[in-house]
Amino acid sequence: MKLDNGRVVPWIDENLNPFTGEWLCRAFEKTWQDGKADPDKREERGKDYNHSTYCDLVINGLIGIRPQMDDSIVVRPLAPDSWDYFCLDGVQYHGRMLTVVWDKTGDQYEKGQGLAIFADGIELARSGTLSRITAKLFRC
Repeated sequence: MKLDNGRVVPWIDENLNPFTGEWLCRAFEKTWQDGKADPDKREERGKDYNHSTYCDLVINGLIGIRPQMDDSIVVRPLAPDSWDYFCLDGVQYHGRMLTVVWDKTGDQYEKGQGLAIFADGIELARSGTLSRITAKLFRC
């Protein structure tokens, strides 16, 4: 985003109109008065907007799901070793519903100890450590 002083700063927001460069959320968030939109008054919505960019940081970065072109899945978590557990559930991937579970002791989710990948509830791969694992998706 370009500030009034010309400085460019990183910005997470809704997408832009490709022809005008206008933020789409601002185009639709006009202040209405007497049943008519006032084009000079728009409600600020974008500056605190968490959309897919934030989710991508968690799904692809922290939890480490790395999409592949073939019927395989790679999980390479960046979560710290100090975490005892986490679960990312309900991620659609190549027509399957993925779950990635890290459970240091196996007691939190009762799905076994370590890092595991599940597709449609079926375990595909497991590691005893919080490290890179790969798996092939099964065919229906």
